[in-house]
Amino acid sequence: MQRLNRIIKHMNTDNETKPKARPVISSSDLSNQYGGFLIAKVLQSEGVESIFTLTGGHISPMLVGCNKLGIKVIDVRDEVTTVFAADAVGRLTGKPGVAMVTAGPGLTNTITATKNAQMAESPCIIFGGATSMLLKGRGSLQDIDQFALMRPHVKKCFTLKRVRDIIPTLREAFYLSNHGIPGPVFIETPLEILWPRSEIELSTGGSDSDKQSKPKSWLQQMTNLNIAELYTRYHIHRVFKDGFKDWHNINADDKYKYITQQEASAASTAKVPYNAMLNQLIRSKRPLLVLGSQAMLHPMLVTDLIAAIEQLSMPVFLSGMSRGLLGKHHALFFRHKRSAALAKCDFVILCGISCDFRLNYGRSINKDAFFVHVNLDGQKLRINRDLRRRQLAVQADACKVLIKLAECKKDLGVALAFKDWTNELAKREMQREQNIDVGMKKEMSVMQAGTMNAINLCRMLDDLLNDEEDTYLIADGGDFVGTASYLVKPRQPLHWLDPGAFGTLGCGAGFALGVKALNPKANVVMLYGDGSFGWSLCEFDTFCRFKYGLIAIIGNDSCWHQMYRDQVRILKDTTATLLGEHTRYDLVVQGFGCKGFVARNANEFVTAFKEAQKYAKQGIPVVINALISKSKFREGSVSL
Repeated sequence: MQRLNRIIKHMNTDNETKPKARPVISSSDLSNQYGGFLIAKVLQSEGVESIFTLTGGHISPMLVGCNKLGIKVIDVRDEVTTVFAADAVGRLTGKPGVAMVTAGPGLTNTITATKNAQMAESPCIIFGGATSMLLKGRGSLQDIDQFALMRPHVKKCFTLKRVRDIIPTLREAFYLSNHGIPGPVFIETPLEILWPRSEIELSTGGSDSDKQSKPKSWLQQMTNLNIAELYTRYHIHRVFKDGFKDWHNINADDKYKYITQQEASAASTAKVPYNAMLNQLIRSKRPLLVLGSQAMLHPMLVTDLIAAIEQLSMPVFLSGMSRGLLGKHHALFFRHKRSAALAKCDFVILCGISCDFRLNYGRSINKDAFFVHVNLDGQKLRINRDLRRRQLAVQADACKVLIKLAECKKDLGVALAFKDWTNELAKREMQREQNIDVGMKKEMSVMQAGTMNAINLCRMLDDLLNDEEDTYLIADGGDFVGTASYLVKPRQPLHWLDPGAFGTLGCGAGFALGVKALNPKANVVMLYGDGSFGWSLCEFDTFCRFKYGLIAIIGNDSCWHQMYRDQVRILKDTTATLLGEHTRYDLVVQGFGCKGFVARNANEFVTAFKEAQKYAKQGIPVVINALISKSKFREGSVSL
């Protein structure tokens, strides 16, 4: 520990923990010649502005290097949060977010978030520390087979064996993460790759006193060294040879050169049958477009995507990251009774979404409808085709396909209008809203004293959100969040984040950190169940330390309600579904320096939310502990 402290003190001489501007660092400064700083230089050239980490001796040089170069180092309380945060950055920017965790248990703690990023097709880079290559397999601290752990969940695993491999490996990792089907990439960083050569030599047997003694001849050294010492010296020489030869030439242009070279050698061969798709659309009377997260892989093309949807005139259902694409109100946008619409449509395009449990494995789609499925992943085009055959399966970029399809339609000069069908969907939408309100009033007449109705709470929240403000909604929960997804509407594209197909709980804090890292002044409203909030609780310390003002609303019904409701209804037993009776999470977060409110009725909630907005603008995180009654609104919604 003393040696580690001495190394860190030696390396972090500027004593700046959170620099506001990126300092200019001389490439000739020998104190910066260590792999951790070189990695930071490459990250800077890739446009990385922040990284997410939980510190550890295996990775400290990377963190110090990033800090020196002005890359914001956001340290958290649980490693899983680092990857959730990197996932959010990838979704919102279309560029890989970066997580750095220490070896062994530090890496194992990220697995849930890594799998979630893979299934959500989010680009991110995960750096994992590792023991020295000389000690691998010898029982060193936290030494495990990290490739065996990570390989099933990432696009590719890399390990750095020489310092000179850092630049080309990171270039390839960033390219792979963001091209084709986006996803996580893992880079293992053994100790000797990151730390200064002098410290590695010292830790493998040398000492300061040895260096001060009279130099020995080559013959004397050979006589006194055994085979192990000779191999160690050879290993160190091999690791560091030519490692810093090109470090002063690292710049952003190298990134674009690499991308251009890769794209030139991997020209797309996908042929999209635009004419066949247009012919079917023109013939149809009840077309439907269903968009998923994969349609949002290009944030810079969002405006073009919206224009394409309007040009095609197809009624649209949005899910995942595509929520909010058409704002709160749009004539083509529908939220309710998707299954009923799919059952009656005569032409449907699934764009960037899998035909999985969310669509009843394809069985929700009218068996006589012409079914077009567009997805980058060939495996997703084949899943459940025994239950619902595709008339056209197109392996291509969903966003770009829709934009091109709209261009082809415009070139034909054909006017499309599906007024009767749109009116039918709008009528069904209105009836569903009315039915929700009828059910809400019925439940409010018998709800538990000192609590609110979840539907009414969500209605109030939606009314309180300012349409003009740049508000991100982050969903982390089961039943309460499922209710909110019906009723709380994102106002802008790329302003709704939920875990996606994996259904992961515990993503909320990481997603919020990702948003705040990109824009510290962004308005963030987090939606939690009281069950899911347990995973994020410790990160309110992180929000407080970094002065990230945000609002977390907990729908607290004292149980795992999505499980409780149907388990009790069917099995007549509450085993493992109950939580503490309206636990005061608002008081718990005050211990971290945050602000907490409890809301037992509508007036208290409205007052608390307005006060929370004031505190959040001052950089103070706020929790509103909203006590709610149990509800039958989503009865039967448990997914198995």
